[in-house]
Amino acid sequence: MKRVAILGANGQVGTEVSLRLRDVEGIEVVPVARNVSGSAFLRSNGMECRHGRISDPTEARMLIGDCDVVVNFAVSNTAIPSADRDMNRQIVRSMVAAAKPGAPIVFASTIMIYAPVMKFWLPDSYGLEKLIVERMFRRLCAATHHRAFVFRLGHVMGDLQNITNKIRSEIRDGKVALPHHGLRASNTVFTAAIVEAIVQVAQAAPKPGTYDLITFPQWVWLDVYKYYAAQLDLPLQLWRAAQVRDPKSRLGSPGALMRRSLHYLANHHALTERLTFFLAFLPRSVNQRMYLRYLQTRALNEINALRQSEKVEFCVEDWRELRVRSFGQMADPVTLMARYPLRCAIGHSRSDEPERSDQTLSRN
Repeated sequence: MKRVAILGANGQVGTEVSLRLRDVEGIEVVPVARNVSGSAFLRSNGMECRHGRISDPTEARMLIGDCDVVVNFAVSNTAIPSADRDMNRQIVRSMVAAAKPGAPIVFASTIMIYAPVMKFWLPDSYGLEKLIVERMFRRLCAATHHRAFVFRLGHVMGDLQNITNKIRSEIRDGKVALPHHGLRASNTVFTAAIVEAIVQVAQAAPKPGTYDLITFPQWVWLDVYKYYAAQLDLPLQLWRAAQVRDPKSRLGSPGALMRRSLHYLANHHALTERLTFFLAFLPRSVNQRMYLRYLQTRALNEINALRQSEKVEFCVEDWRELRVRSFGQMADPVTLMARYPLRCAIGHSRSDEPERSDQTLSRN
């Protein structure tokens, strides 16, 4: 019996992976959350959880020291860049030091490292931060003789994921607008594929390394929406180009240079995310003031969008297709979702969502 620790088990991906993994023969799942409130949903579904701060070296040893595999979905997400940066590094240092000698460790990263939204390589703050921590993680594992696996996750799809709920809602409302008629690569991965990869790591099948966990062969967005439309037993209705609102069309409002710049940033999230990385090095008071002004401007843009409510925006971003370094032999998503079913009481409210802490799920 292999004992697999899931750090960040109170996050969306960590929760669903834990629930899908628990029925796998030969594996004992150990979900780890910061406190009992964070693990409420898992415990209500019959899972025993461990509680503590993985960032604390002493607590970390008690949490994962007896586990045969460690999977890290934990990430600090307080919206204070400098604090998050320090905490994410501490989580990795503590995790590697506390892990059982020789135990393989999986670090959940992101395809945002490849800057898929850009035409050239310029990752956003999240991608840059993950890339830096990835390198630190590999160095620490090499020094301590742990087998290191980096899983760069795409858009994570699954019954407990926000993006899946969004897609289902759009299908029900009949408001589906996809760039390039839905024929652009989706860069998605299903939670069952993540479970399959963890199972293979536990069985010592793959070689340590860095892998892109994206559906392979790639599903285009039309495939994804058709999959969920079939689940809902509803027709998939795509909106025509003339019915789609281009968010970039709201640029150019009159006002001072600062206001126009903030409008530009509010409508170009790719640039905003990249500037956020550098904000982490500014004084906290300056960081907070700039963030407040940005939120105010973004709210105004959302109000202006209501004036074009008869149209819809694209449901997904127009990302370029990536060259995938696949994990190896994987079944298609439909097969994997059936192989690792989700047995739980679905329908938790927003008040039950995971807290934003050092045990909260990564964005992908």
